[in-house]
Amino acid sequence: MARPEIGVAPEWALLKRARERIYTLPEDFPGFRAQVAFYRQGLWHFGRVAVEGFVPRVELVEDVRRPVERELASLLGHRRPVPFDQGEGRYPMHLVEEGPLGTGIALEDPFHSRIWVREGRLLVIERHLPEGSFRIHLEAWREVEGEKLLPHRFCLVHRDPGGRILRVERFRDEYGKVGPYWLPLEREVVVEAEGLEVWVLRLENPEVMA
Repeated sequence: MARPEIGVAPEWALLKRARERIYTLPEDFPGFRAQVAFYRQGLWHFGRVAVEGFVPRVELVEDVRRPVERELASLLGHRRPVPFDQGEGRYPMHLVEEGPLGTGIALEDPFHSRIWVREGRLLVIERHLPEGSFRIHLEAWREVEGEKLLPHRFCLVHRDPGGRILRVERFRDEYGKVGPYWLPLEREVVVEAEGLEVWVLRLENPEVMA
């Protein structure tokens, strides 16, 4: 059931406004085709991808195909439109702090989430899972038409159940307008764990499905 905004708690309205500033594709998004290039462990791999709606199908060798499909599914899944009152807005929430990171909001959701909002933008997202927790630090956004935002640079910190840092991933995402849609064109990830790993996913010559 939709929750009316008149008289709602300020933290609910604050988080809703920040979420609704983020660019999403329409629910009837038809998908696209593109050439795909993937760099990992010193080698480039080349293939093709067909996205039907929000589901990617990649033509690459098996051990490369799976991580490429996983990242494309994540990129597209975060662009899927979900009404706020059907997502985070379903859960009770309360303010926990005001400070340099902005307004901290704690959600009573299955992940015991905490989200910080500053100047109308998401800044930090924290979630807890049985195998540990993670924080996403959203460092830079790209503004597109209609003052909508797309995440450009962010950092993902993974911890074990005891709070020890397991790995840190730094992301750089690039987008371009294809037809009426803003689509992901490149993702670069630098992974700090036991060693250092860098990989790049690039989409070239994208064409929106008819």
